[in-house]
Amino acid sequence: MVTHDEIRDELLRRLDGKRHTAKAIAELLGVAPPRISEIRRGDRMIQQDEMVTLARFFGMGDVGDDQPDDFEWVPVIGIASAGSWREAINLPQYSVPILRKPGRKPTFAVEVYGDSMDRVIPHGSWAAVDPSQRTLFERKVYLIQNGDGEATIKRYRDNPARFEPDSFNPDHKAIHVGEHQIVVIGRIVAWGNDEGL
Repeated sequence: MVTHDEIRDELLRRLDGKRHTAKAIAELLGVAPPRISEIRRGDRMIQQDEMVTLARFFGMGDVGDDQPDDFEWVPVIGIASAGSWREAINLPQYSVPILRKPGRKPTFAVEVYGDSMDRVIPHGSWAAVDPSQRTLFERKVYLIQNGDGEATIKRYRDNPARFEPDSFNPDHKAIHVGEHQIVVIGRIVAWGNDEGL
């Protein structure tokens, strides 16, 4: 049976080795990021339910390994604009946890930069992308790219076909299909941040 100290030591190894961020671990556990700092300092014990979650994720022992994991870690590979077209920036520095759902195949996530989607995805959030979902559906949100390799996140709308912002900022405008060369990279299937309420 895996112990508290073994789980804590593995957590610290992964954080120190930059395999995961404290922000991502906090989101996985459903706690505020300062709780992870408290664990690192030794001011807080990992709670029983948190031990089960971490041990399952780390593959450390008999904590229900016969059951399928209900989450997965998705690498954040770049920055995508939620504003005007912006050059995609490679940033493979950390991973984020998302719930596993049947039929969903997210393979990467991007950091969201800008406020053109801030009604649904605030600046500084991450957005998980399923590149197998490129068919356009009304009101779904997509990561798209123009002919210059610049990427942005927008909501698809029909009649006329366009990608619209969903923002509190009225300065953002729709991108009409046909006005630009547009490649659909994939649909946004999950998003999150650590800003709290």
